[in-house]
Amino acid sequence: MSAEIITIGTELLHGLVRNTNADRVLERLAEIGVEVIYQTTVGDDSVRLSEAFRAAGHRSRFVIATGGLGPTPDDLTRKVIATVFRRRLVLDETVLAKIRGRFKSRGIDMPAINEAQALVPRGARVIENPRGTAPGLHFENQGTEFFILPGVPAEAETMLTQYVVPFLKSAAAGPWISRRVIRTIGLSESVLAERLAGIESEAPDVMIGYLPHSYGLDVTLTVLALDSSWAAEALRRIERRVIEAAGDAIYGYGRDTLADVLGGMLAEQGRTIAAAESFTAGAIGATITATPGASRYFLGGVTAYANSAKTALLGVKAKTLEKHGAVSEEVAREMAAGARERFGADLAVSSTGIAGPDGGSPKKPVGLVYLGLATAEGVQAVRHQVTGGREEIVVRSSALALDLVRRHVAHAPA
Repeated sequence: MSAEIITIGTELLHGLVRNTNADRVLERLAEIGVEVIYQTTVGDDSVRLSEAFRAAGHRSRFVIATGGLGPTPDDLTRKVIATVFRRRLVLDETVLAKIRGRFKSRGIDMPAINEAQALVPRGARVIENPRGTAPGLHFENQGTEFFILPGVPAEAETMLTQYVVPFLKSAAAGPWISRRVIRTIGLSESVLAERLAGIESEAPDVMIGYLPHSYGLDVTLTVLALDSSWAAEALRRIERRVIEAAGDAIYGYGRDTLADVLGGMLAEQGRTIAAAESFTAGAIGATITATPGASRYFLGGVTAYANSAKTALLGVKAKTLEKHGAVSEEVAREMAAGARERFGADLAVSSTGIAGPDGGSPKKPVGLVYLGLATAEGVQAVRHQVTGGREEIVVRSSALALDLVRRHVAHAPA
């Protein structure tokens, strides 16, 4: 069950657009046990794109490509497929009618240029696109199944979920890759690897991997097996050992996010939360509210960047700011307490720190962060020294803020 991913677009090579399609395809294929053996990104160049399709057809059982299905001259995928696989492009009147209907539903006439999106390589199946005008394509060539999807992430993801994944699952013949992802925060890769030392020898068929990212560290457990029951038991056995070693640093599994996990805990306990942010500038609140239904527990937030705003909006004492400075444990505590009082929340979390690249000093370097937490039991603050560039420091600090709340809620009496 080997697969290959081809993402198409010069903008991807120039760094103008993040390659989210590749990430999403990798995630979905991993979930169903399909191994990706190659991943290629190609610009809008017919020669290089032709080379990529030919190579993929020789070495992979399944090929998923995204991009190049638009109506503009730089959208070359259809023409390249027609040339490489010797399939004449045919105007599909049914597809054309659907494209016209989509434009009509928006109250505009279809531009003539969009007619190109109704050209289908002879023998290819059309994959419905419920979110856009470009249909996907599916065809087989010498034992390789090709799935060609639009480059727009939302459209590609919908077609991947509704068509590609079900097809791959129905075509499964094994051996299968079974994988378990355990999500942690607060432990470095080296510390966790040290704690897990020796576990791999207990189950040599299970591979343990480490995937650090801006908001934590994922531990991946992978096994290749023909017997799904055997694979599941092997994963369960090693997973128990990882849970013992990582402890409460574990916040979720699979595709769980900190915000989802924390939101579920708050909703279950009927608690509310507010945020008081300085250098994170609303990132904590944005992270919390990225989870649907966050209005059940998130009351609001204050971005108090200037000292005057901290005083006026959150009740931070001028004397505290003067004595300890804005980036301090004392200010973090008063910010959290002020937010909890003003919003009437059960909990409030705060952030103050130095994101850089300027503004640091020997006593307070870039990456110094204080996070506060106000609860009915009292107010606390924790200090972190966060590494990375400005954006990374903000992302990591926001994750640490959510984790501070998660750990409190997890251990608080119901």
